[in-house]
Amino acid sequence: MSTSLRRSRFSGRAVELDSMESAFRDVSGGRQRSFLLGAEAGGGKTRLVEEFANRLSGRALILKGGCIEQRESALPYAPVTAVLHELVQLRGGPAAKSLVGAEGARELAWLLPEFGETSQRFDAGIARARLFEVLRKLFEELAREMPLVVVIEDIHWADQATCDLLRFLATRLKKIRIMLIVTYRPEETSATNALRTTIADLSLSEGVEVLTLPRLQRAEIAVQLEGLLGHPPTPAMINEVHARCCGIPLFTEALVDASGSLRKDFPGSLNDYLLKSVRDMPAPTAKLLKVMALGGPHITHALLRSVADKADLELAELLRPAILAGILVPDDDDGYAFRHALIHEAVRGDLIAAEKLAIHRAYAEVLERGPVPSYRVWHSVALARHWRGAGQAENCLRWAWQSATEAAATFAYADQMEMLKLVLAVWPEVDDAIEMIGADHCRVLELAADAACWAAEAEQGLAFVERALAEVDADRDNEQLAALLLQRAVMRQHALIPGEIADLERALDHAPDSTRLRADGLGQFSRALIWRGEFDRARRLGDELKDLSERLDDEEYRMEALIVAKSLDMASGSYHIDALWSVVARARQAAIGRVEVLAGAALLQALLETGKYAQLIEVGPAIFARTVEFGQARYIGAIVGSPLCRALLALGRVSEAIETCERMAALDPLPLGLVHVLECQAEIALVLGNSDRIAVAARSLRSLPPGPQVASRVAADLLRFGIESRALAGDMDQSAILVRSALTHFEKQGGVSWPLLASAMRVAVDTNQKDVARQFADLAARSQCRNAVEEAERLGILAEMSRSTGSDLGAWELAAQSWADLSQPFRQAYALMQAGGAAVTAGKRAKGAGHFRRGADLAHSIGAPLLGNQIETLAEKARIDLRDGKEGGMPKAPLGLTDREFEVLRLLAAGQSNREIAVNLFISSKTASVHVSNILSKLSVPSRGAAAAMAHRLRIVDPA
Repeated sequence: MSTSLRRSRFSGRAVELDSMESAFRDVSGGRQRSFLLGAEAGGGKTRLVEEFANRLSGRALILKGGCIEQRESALPYAPVTAVLHELVQLRGGPAAKSLVGAEGARELAWLLPEFGETSQRFDAGIARARLFEVLRKLFEELAREMPLVVVIEDIHWADQATCDLLRFLATRLKKIRIMLIVTYRPEETSATNALRTTIADLSLSEGVEVLTLPRLQRAEIAVQLEGLLGHPPTPAMINEVHARCCGIPLFTEALVDASGSLRKDFPGSLNDYLLKSVRDMPAPTAKLLKVMALGGPHITHALLRSVADKADLELAELLRPAILAGILVPDDDDGYAFRHALIHEAVRGDLIAAEKLAIHRAYAEVLERGPVPSYRVWHSVALARHWRGAGQAENCLRWAWQSATEAAATFAYADQMEMLKLVLAVWPEVDDAIEMIGADHCRVLELAADAACWAAEAEQGLAFVERALAEVDADRDNEQLAALLLQRAVMRQHALIPGEIADLERALDHAPDSTRLRADGLGQFSRALIWRGEFDRARRLGDELKDLSERLDDEEYRMEALIVAKSLDMASGSYHIDALWSVVARARQAAIGRVEVLAGAALLQALLETGKYAQLIEVGPAIFARTVEFGQARYIGAIVGSPLCRALLALGRVSEAIETCERMAALDPLPLGLVHVLECQAEIALVLGNSDRIAVAARSLRSLPPGPQVASRVAADLLRFGIESRALAGDMDQSAILVRSALTHFEKQGGVSWPLLASAMRVAVDTNQKDVARQFADLAARSQCRNAVEEAERLGILAEMSRSTGSDLGAWELAAQSWADLSQPFRQAYALMQAGGAAVTAGKRAKGAGHFRRGADLAHSIGAPLLGNQIETLAEKARIDLRDGKEGGMPKAPLGLTDREFEVLRLLAAGQSNREIAVNLFISSKTASVHVSNILSKLSVPSRGAAAAMAHRLRIVDPA
């Protein structure tokens, strides 16, 4: 199967590579190891082997051979022949023959003519035994020179003789420096008994490890796509590729065309490949697969039985060949699913029009009899779609309208929008549409726009609004006009499109007094003004909202007015966290999801600004989960997730911050939400010291629409990230230019962004711009600090100023303590580094050593290697040995482990599983698994049990 000529970046498989690296260390020490590497077609087996081989370059002799797919029977010893051919190519025929002697060469000549004349064979059994022994001797001789890695790929196509040889080698090559890597497709194990037996026998052999490659996760697909495209993919592209390719690397490559766009149709070779096994099915099974393709990716047994009109046993016999071939998989004991989304798409795309009409009608007629138990699609949604496919417009309209109503009641806004689009699509084909559903065309457009707004489909929503505005009678229906303008305003806000304020002003002009619609407009307008920093105007509208809520005696708008008031107080440094907690609880009790999410977002922001990170992390996930429950995850999820990500990062829980940021990006938010995602990505890269990733996030931020909603904020972000990325890359001249641009930015804005000010001040001092640094220090001194975080920023900035004349130890110790009080280890470690340098300069070496040690420990414990290395370099220049703990430094974790790895080792030694370790350390199971792999590698042990035994033997963990 041909795919794009471009090569994607190797992604994922860290755990598997670590296991293989660890095994190779055993091989280098004289112990044979083998791997059974299983993955479905296109799952990355060959690419993983290539990556491992590249890492071993120069450390091992690597010979590869593969089995060949044959229609009738497999070529005998095909992979062994390929291995011998590669050896002859590398060493030459005479050198290869010398390894096995003349008699051995004659045996190998049966497989490869380059070995000379063949031996005489009188008994097949004896001949095979001699061949096996010659190959054993060959591999032993090669392994004496240097470690040998033999790769046999695709043994699901192997002949019986090759399978027997593999079993022989796995048991006879003990205490030899050889690694066998055997790849296969697990879905093919049902094809032949020989393959099942071979895999079972090999897996039970000493030194053999079975690795089954999982499909790539979303973040790993993002890395793969970035390599293909040459730039970061959009969240929407990542989500679509993840959904369609289901994490199979080869399919990802095939779906990206030469221009970097995503194919909507498959390339012919991929389509043929996907349909090959379907077309090989018996005709009745192939016909049944077509029926299933229009039922969705999952279909229950009950529904399939009714649509196919087959008895249970007859249906089972039709399904069995497709299940054995890996086209279908049993699904939770109540139905079946296509094993891969692309197989489902290919089968569906292969249907002709007449087939589609007939199958859709069959589904619709069955579903009209009543709901099917355990059916995974809403009954009304399924009926609407199938009647549409069957060409029955009236039936489609009736069920689409009903399903849209049901979707709205359960916050399924994306489904509601899709069903309303279906209503609009069939509207011209139904003469009495208004009478059938009780709403006119303009009302349907308004509802579709509202659903699109909550589903964060701004482009489609704006199109619905424009169509509705063209139909509405502005003179007769002020209320509908105002409602449409409010919808357009909120979508313009989240899409960062100008015109939002004008829409809000016009909407309030048309919204009748003393109505809920006006209250909606007042709340929305107030929040928009707060975003822009127009606090006085926002307060006036908030006061009007409060008065109106009392006149309406409406608890929803009372709470919303309180949120507006407390958000305005935050802007002036007055935080009412208890009041916001109260609003969240009241809204939840009253089941007003919209207000609960608004209050939750304000609460998380207040906790972030006041440095109450532990409290934020405790409640943040629940509030984030509520955005999902209310169908608002794409709309506001990234805005809610941002404080959680920043709090985790502030506390040094970098891996969890990365996971949270990935969840935010996976929501595919609109541009306003993307601002928060990209800010978090850059902040994480800053802690990790990755200048390239900071620059990538900044470029993506710059590519967003230049909306007035966040113009000042994004300008400050771009300056800060530019200063930091250039400085990290060593381009101090360009960083210095951006520092001067930051000074201009502050003069223009008339306010202060404390993170930007801190970054600019540090680089101003580093680049000896004393006049600029003095202006920054003056700005910091006269600017109001609204909370403890901003006060800590100011202390750090003033301490930086002291570096231009001679670093002030007291100022740096005060800054370090302020960050310690806020539990911000990264910022604390930096301040301790500067305090250590100041102490050494002042002749207080013992104090300096203590600051350096504590700073280095903090930096390495949170996974900030660049900062840790900077501290160690400064200490080395001062001739301070950080390994000597007598002067008050914190002792490092033993055996080269990080502090987090040492924590994981303690729990591992106590017998905890990865899942239990993850729960105890508040990390994901995947992160725990990576830590365990790193521990095994650093301790040079093959298993968890061996690691635990070493820990107890060396008494580096507490005894059980």
